[in-house]
Amino acid sequence: MTLEEISKKIGISRTTIYKVLRNKDGVSEETVKMVQDALEKYHYVQNRNARNLAMNRHYTIGYVGFRSKSANYFATEVGRGLKRALQEFGDDGLTLMISEFDVEKPSEQLAAVEEMRQQGVDSFILSYSSHEVILQILERLEKENCRIVLLSRDVAEHPDNYYVGVDYYRSGMLAAELLMKLMPEGGRIFVPVTEEYKTNQDILSRLSGFQDRLKTCEKLEMLPPFFGLTGEREIKEALEKLLQEELDRKPDGIFDLTYRLDVIADVLKRQKKKIPLVGFDLFEEIRGSVEDSTIDALIYQDLSSQAYRAVRMLFEEMCYGKVRSEKKHYAKLEIIMKENLIYF
Repeated sequence: MTLEEISKKIGISRTTIYKVLRNKDGVSEETVKMVQDALEKYHYVQNRNARNLAMNRHYTIGYVGFRSKSANYFATEVGRGLKRALQEFGDDGLTLMISEFDVEKPSEQLAAVEEMRQQGVDSFILSYSSHEVILQILERLEKENCRIVLLSRDVAEHPDNYYVGVDYYRSGMLAAELLMKLMPEGGRIFVPVTEEYKTNQDILSRLSGFQDRLKTCEKLEMLPPFFGLTGEREIKEALEKLLQEELDRKPDGIFDLTYRLDVIADVLKRQKKKIPLVGFDLFEEIRGSVEDSTIDALIYQDLSSQAYRAVRMLFEEMCYGKVRSEKKHYAKLEIIMKENLIYF
C-alpha cells in the first residue's frame, strides 16, 4: 500500500506519517505507535533509493583506521562491516572513503583526515592508535562541526562524540569471572601486559576491571603484572622463565593482555603445560589453540557489526536527520570456547 492509502485507512495525515518515518518531533507517542503498527500491518517499506535519487543527494563518510601486523584481524573485520553497510545503503547515496594507516605511524592518520577534509568530507569514523594524535584530530574536526564516531576506542577528553565499541572495564571483570570458574581450587594468575598500555587506556581499564572482580575471590591471587612486553621474543622469554620458577611462584592460570595469544599458547604447548588461559578476540592463528583447549576461553567483540553500526548511525543522521541522544553504544561481549567455536 502507498502512504496515501495507509493515511486514509488510519485517519492520520501523510505529513504526520512522514514525521514518524523521519523521526521528527511533535508527534505523540500514541500516534507514533499507531503509525508504526499500520506500517507493519500493511508491510510498508520506504523507497529510500527513489527519494534520494529524486533529491540527487549523496552522503560521504570517511573511515580512517589502522593496520597492524600483530592484530591484522582488526582491519579485516572492520572492512567486512564497512562493506556490509555499503551494500545496504549504497543505492541510497552512501559513499565510503577508506584510508588505513600503519599502527606504528599514527601521523599518517592525521594526514589522511586532512586530505579527506580537503575533498569535502565532514563525517568520520575513526579508529586510532595514538592518543596524542587523535586529540589533535578531534580538536580540529570539532571546531569544523564534523560528525564523528570513534570506533573500538573512546576518548575521555571528548565525551560528546559518538562511540561504538565495548565496555573494557566490564570485559576485564568478565575475564576474572571466567578464571574463577576455571580455577575452582584457586591459585595464582599471571598477567602479561603489552608495552602499549602506556598509551592505551583500554588495556588499563581491562586490567582494573579484572583486579576489582578478583578481589571478591579469596582463593585466587594475581601475581604482579608483567608490564612492557613489546614483541614475540619478550613474551616467550617472560612466560618460559616464570614457568621454570619455584613451585610457590609458578602461575596456575593466565590472563593475557599482550594480545598475542598465539605466542602464549605456543609456549604452553611446547612445554606441555595445561593451565587455564583466557584472553581477547578471535583470529585465525589461534583457532587451533581454542579447538584443542590450550586457550580455554576468549572474550569476543564483533568488530564487523560495530563498524556497520557506526556507518548506519552517521548515514541515518545525514540522510534522515536521526540524531541519537545516547552517545555511547556498547557492543555485547560474547564468550568463545571449544564447544561453540564453530559459530564464529
